Amino acid sequence: MVSVAVVLGLVLAFCFGTSDYLSKGLTGKVGFYRTTIYTLAVSGAFAIAPTLLLGIPRQPSYSDYALLALIAVSTFMAFLFMYRGYQIGHLSIVSPTVNSFPIFSVLIAVFILKVSLSLEVLLALAGVILGILLVSTNVSSLGSSKGRRLTPGVPEAILAAFFFPVTFTTLGYADLTVGYLFPVVAARLGAASVGALAGLALKQDLKPFGGEPLLRLLVMGALEAGGILAFTLALFYTSTIAVLPITTTLGGMGVVFTVGLALVLLKERVEPSYAVGAVVLIASVAALLYFTA
Repeated sequence: MVSVAVVLGLVLAFCFGTSDYLSKGLTGKVGFYRTTIYTLAVSGAFAIAPTLLLGIPRQPSYSDYALLALIAVSTFMAFLFMYRGYQIGHLSIVSPTVNSFPIFSVLIAVFILKVSLSLEVLLALAGVILGILLVSTNVSSLGSSKGRRLTPGVPEAILAAFFFPVTFTTLGYADLTVGYLFPVVAARLGAASVGALAGLALKQDLKPFGGEPLLRLLVMGALEAGGILAFTLALFYTSTIAVLPITTTLGGMGVVFTVGLALVLLKERVEPSYAVGAVVLIASVAALLYFTA
């Protein structure tokens, strides 16, 4: 059943990677803060009904409520920094930086959650991470920011890459201890509520919007809902936290879809390392499927 988690991890990558590509246009029109709040809220509305089919959750304890609160806050912070980075930076640089989060996810799973992985699976995961880094390498863009210590959007992307592993780790743990509904609600509607309250306190523009941005938002919301449902289903079908580093590492492959869409639709040019990274990713995923079958 672990191979099911591999397939769902690829679905997760497609959903999040495509949503990231679409978010660049949305943040430019309505701002990163409203993009964060409304994407979380809409994706939560889409995800609740399917999650109800996975079973009735048990009554959370006080410690469970604290865990759910951590999920809400970390998710909001991850999305906020990611969309801020997309708004002010180059997508080809910010997205790969954000999607480096599997490095932290694997470290947290192995050293904090004490997840035991075979040497073959670890090597396959290392191959996936290497492929992500190769796909992410854009020497030309990095070299174009003269006189800057860090390119615009990179500091925010680094912070997002830190908060995403916290979100996925706590979300995966909560799925197996509390049930599947409450963690998903916390990661979407709870995170949106945290952002809305913070936005009111900080006097951010939270007004709703329509037209083309609304249509883009609905597509992003559906993709984000699909991504979190894929993550949840991976744990549902395997009933073990051991699949967490596998699913989150494959989720980092979202950068392949983000850069791929930019290559096809925006006619952007990519470095030769992209092709090498794509080959490494394909081989590593095939190895992961073989060793987890």
